[in-house]
Amino acid sequence: MEENRKNSGKIYYIIIIIILLALNGLFTYNYFNTDKKLVQTEETLFATDSAKAALEKVLTETASELDLYKGKNKELDAFLKEKNDSLQEYADRIDNLLRTGKLTKLQLEKALEEIDQLRYYKRKYLNQIDSLSTQITVLNRENASLKGSIDQEKRRNENLKMENVKLNNKVAIGAKLNARQIYVAGVKQRSNGKERETNRASQVEKLKITFNIDENYVNDPGEKKIYIKVIGPDGSTMYNESAGSGSFNFQGQESLYSTVHQFEFEQKSTDITLYWTRGTTFGKGEYKIELYADGFMIGQSTFELK
Repeated sequence: MEENRKNSGKIYYIIIIIILLALNGLFTYNYFNTDKKLVQTEETLFATDSAKAALEKVLTETASELDLYKGKNKELDAFLKEKNDSLQEYADRIDNLLRTGKLTKLQLEKALEEIDQLRYYKRKYLNQIDSLSTQITVLNRENASLKGSIDQEKRRNENLKMENVKLNNKVAIGAKLNARQIYVAGVKQRSNGKERETNRASQVEKLKITFNIDENYVNDPGEKKIYIKVIGPDGSTMYNESAGSGSFNFQGQESLYSTVHQFEFEQKSTDITLYWTRGTTFGKGEYKIELYADGFMIGQSTFELK
């Protein structure tokens, strides 16, 4: 009987130990599982905060860039407001998604894609705004030139000093370079390495641009840069930084250019040929090309891709 009691006591203690070990294992599992969930939550919140920061950066940069164009012209201001409202509407949609703070991985990736789309539309609209701003500047210059001609008639009988000023202006205009015989063609590379001209947009790999610079003995000889704008059917300057695109100062404003050509000007007639690659496919429609040098537009032409 005594031995049975001892055996029962041992069994009782063994059962207690087994229960304690099971509880300990359960607590350990819950602890690490909870810790893992917390880490996952922190990673999701961090990724969401990064997306919010990226969105805020795009909006801040856009506001700063648009401010450069404001107050110059009523038509331009109305265009700016329209494009800014479109971008803000797009940004608000992204912001509403990010405000939930409980995004799945798929939702977060979608939000980041939306932010990339916002950057694309920002660049597209800024190109359109730049093109419109340039057109307005040219119109203002033509109006100013017309007004100057009228004023010149009124000042016909002024003193010799004013005559000298007019003479200096004529010399400056005479020094302006002039580009003529401007020709643009789409080019496709053949398998044998030779190029073939084509006006089919789907086949164009790059543009071949040729023109002639007239002789000019008023302009000083030396190194010259010709900035070339290829303007698409949508009215915006086509841009490919990897192919040499950038910006230049024209009449006090930054303006985009598609490519630039540098050459040694010797005052005599010069034929120039260059190539430009867009980096993406060309669309159908009418294109425009404008050439700038020494602060003047020196020539322009149009071409069509079908």
